[in-house]
Amino acid sequence: MGAFGERLDARGVPWRYVDLFADQPLPDLRLVRALLVMGGPMGVYEAQRYPFLREEIAAIGEAVRSGMPTVGVCLGSQLLAAALGAEVKPNPAGKEVGWGSLSKKPAALTDPILGSFRAEETVLHWHGDVFDLPEGAVPLACSPMTLHQAFRWGSRAWGLLFHVEADPTLVRHWLGEPSMRAEAVALDPSLPERIEAEAPRHEGGLARLQEAVLDALLGPTALGRRSPNRTGGRGRK
Repeated sequence: MGAFGERLDARGVPWRYVDLFADQPLPDLRLVRALLVMGGPMGVYEAQRYPFLREEIAAIGEAVRSGMPTVGVCLGSQLLAAALGAEVKPNPAGKEVGWGSLSKKPAALTDPILGSFRAEETVLHWHGDVFDLPEGAVPLACSPMTLHQAFRWGSRAWGLLFHVEADPTLVRHWLGEPSMRAEAVALDPSLPERIEAEAPRHEGGLARLQEAVLDALLGPTALGRRSPNRTGGRGRK
């Protein structure tokens, strides 16, 4: 959950973390008010290796079409795109890993989430896959390596490919995982150290963006007895 867990607690919002990768069962999403779908190391197209992905994609599609407020982050954005019929595939430009720019598109100016972003933001990228824009979706942001970094579908569902949930604690945790550190080293031997060193510099900016996400997801009032759920795997994609 990264910084989102602490921010939900600070708002007094009850929430439940569901790790489908660890074989936890998918909850009845009719009993929740919002859905936050996070990351994982797998690809959307690897359902044969990770069978839970089929159930997760179907559940996300049903929730979004019912009008449930939904935000998908990194793999979560790819799962949302797939649930809406778009293709997800490896980025032909290669893996995008590290702190880098995010540029708003014109439609983002009035978007409930991206509207609070500056024209250029620095965010943490860590993905190898990209999605096509789902039919009817509004493109909101791009980066030098990725055409679609964010989109909105309807008025209550967002896909954010970048890691808006990142904070220094999460960054240290990720870089402590051998597979993730090796992935970064393969791109640049100095990349892990630079990612960790720059994390505190961007913490304040990301905190502002995290609050914008939760404002759009949860609205101005508390959720009462119902709680947002997080589904997905672990890590990133």
